[in-house]
Amino acid sequence: MKELLQQAKEILEYTYDHPESGRLVQCIDMLEEAKETAGGKREMLENVITAVTQAHHAQLALDIAGDVSSSAAFGQAFNALDQAIESYS
Repeated sequence: MKELLQQAKEILEYTYDHPESGRLVQCIDMLEEAKETAGGKREMLENVITAVTQAHHAQLALDIAGDVSSSAAFGQAFNALDQAIESYS
């Protein structure tokens, strides 16, 4: 699970630098599949999925305008992934 979360974080970072890539959908799908085996950490993973989904919604604004609010959505997703990774350490 930790490796999957690290991969999701890498996708998020890549998408922030390349908002036109559209890779966040793949990331969300991957996290949704992992949620089924998350056990007691299912709620935490749902929160990560929500944060990444919000970053996905902000992706277009980031691509077009580099909007501060879209950057904040990516920051929140990054923090959620960081905390989830730490919980598996």
